[in-house]
Amino acid sequence: MTLSPAETTHDERVGSTLYASIWLIFLAFPVVGLLRSAHGPAAMAVGVGLLLLFAVVYVLSWWEPGALSRLPRIPATLMWLFGLTLCLALLTPLLGGSVLGCFPFLVALLAFRLPSVRSRVMWILVLDALTAALLIWVWPQHLFWAVPVIAMSSVLMAVLASVIDREERTRDLAEQLLLAQQRESLGRDVHDLLGHSLTVITVKTELARRMVERDPQRAIAELDEVLALSREAASEVRQAVGGLHSPEWAAQLRAARTALDAAEIEARLPGPAGLPAEQQTLLAWCLREAVTNVIRHAQATVCTVEAGPGRLVVEDDGVGTDPGAGTGNGLRGMRERVRQAGGELILSAADASPDRPGTRLEVRLP
Repeated sequence: MTLSPAETTHDERVGSTLYASIWLIFLAFPVVGLLRSAHGPAAMAVGVGLLLLFAVVYVLSWWEPGALSRLPRIPATLMWLFGLTLCLALLTPLLGGSVLGCFPFLVALLAFRLPSVRSRVMWILVLDALTAALLIWVWPQHLFWAVPVIAMSSVLMAVLASVIDREERTRDLAEQLLLAQQRESLGRDVHDLLGHSLTVITVKTELARRMVERDPQRAIAELDEVLALSREAASEVRQAVGGLHSPEWAAQLRAARTALDAAEIEARLPGPAGLPAEQQTLLAWCLREAVTNVIRHAQATVCTVEAGPGRLVVEDDGVGTDPGAGTGNGLRGMRERVRQAGGELILSAADASPDRPGTRLEVRLP
């Protein structure tokens, strides 16, 4: 993908200009031809000066300083092409047919500076046709070697530019995909973090409100915990944005018990040991979201958690799962986390009772 200098960074412009400048070494051939010619010193000096001017214009066409960088791509490229062609026209009386040795520079300018494959092919064909007409009219004796040079340089430059363009497009798509994945991951993390924290804050605030008259000290204690939770949630969001937050299994078990107790749901939780270290973070995320859903939606009185290597089960005795619950952001994010780890998430009823079937959420990891 060809970008204008206004759309590229300083380092990219320096790199492309230096890369283009490497090929100026091939101007040594017309310089040597000029020095070996029968022209006098003055004519040779003019010829060398024009070749240097050609080189300067060629380099500037890649750098495009100042306001020139803001010109539309095609007009700007054709303007530089005109400048290079003018230099070659002035050199023609001194170099004769040898001036055709500068043809690849013109093709390179079109191949690498024009914005699309269609515009490159069209203008390279126009340049080839004009050059062929010039050969037939002025230098028919050079047709034997010049035509293959013109054809090969045109095809080579066009193909090389297309390959580089495709690589740049592939890199851009990969960067966009990575950015989208990072945004999705960040959104998932923030949802899980805030969803759980805000649920617990809501439950504890409601509890404190009920306790204001009956047990003021308990109400104050609950409000202190709400304040601590809000500060912790803000810290976790900042860490998530910085890519630093990963919940710990043991800490998440403690948080789950605190949240369930505040919601007056009996918590039957396992101990913190027994999980492989590489699975703890993922299962901690899943436990966090599952407990949040129990508190928010289940209307349960008991929540049971079982955990072991490659397995997490969260059950409740609540009203069951909505048929459309699988489309919620929390469950969708949890499924995506588990899928990326090569596992599966199974959601089903916990009991056969039609009145309170409960919900069973099982995570299986390889």
